[in-house]
Amino acid sequence: MKESYEILLRQSSILLAEDDKNVRESFKKVLLLYVDTVYEAKDGYQAYEFYKKYHPDILITDIKMPLLNGLELIKKIRSENSDIPIIVTSAFADQDFLLESIKLSLVEYVIKPIKGSDLTRLLEECATILMKKSQTIIMLDERSSYDYKNKIFTHHDESIPLTHKEIEFFELLLSHRGNLVTKRNIEDKLYIYEEAPPSALKNLVFKLRKKLGTDHIKTIGKLGYMIE
Repeated sequence: MKESYEILLRQSSILLAEDDKNVRESFKKVLLLYVDTVYEAKDGYQAYEFYKKYHPDILITDIKMPLLNGLELIKKIRSENSDIPIIVTSAFADQDFLLESIKLSLVEYVIKPIKGSDLTRLLEECATILMKKSQTIIMLDERSSYDYKNKIFTHHDESIPLTHKEIEFFELLLSHRGNLVTKRNIEDKLYIYEEAPPSALKNLVFKLRKKLGTDHIKTIGKLGYMIE
């Protein structure tokens, strides 16, 4: 693991939601080799309460849990936090959940028990996401920047306010900077809880480009968009 990832993880916290006490306690010991703090939750309801109380950096949750299952827990958290890295663990593959999880921006859905090499890889991916979040201001070119903390795009020293949906779209492209983000992937993540007309994404891109007055958002054929 890269030293920068190790340093970042050592300053981070994980919320671990697992109803099996023995699995939870043994997994916690392993996780503490990587991170500073692990909050243990025995069910989905307690996990959500701990999420609101402790504001963990990473969530690792089982699917089958009492009171509130893993899918319900993730949906509640995603409705207010689209950035937190989430890893889902399960003793078996749940096809229905796999289909539903596409919209939930997971780091990965992994079958238990998790191999050491796989856990290291997954935590590296979480660290990559956290590192991008820690960079408050991203320079797009010499005269354009985006402030993650205040959600403001600046061009030629002029601050340009963005709508909530424009922010979601822009940050999604930034999180995959230099790579294509497909229209399907964008629509799945931007319109999780609402039915959007076919022209919704096209109109969103048109209005955002008009506001930015730049060509930062590239159209890649009929496939999707990217920011270089």
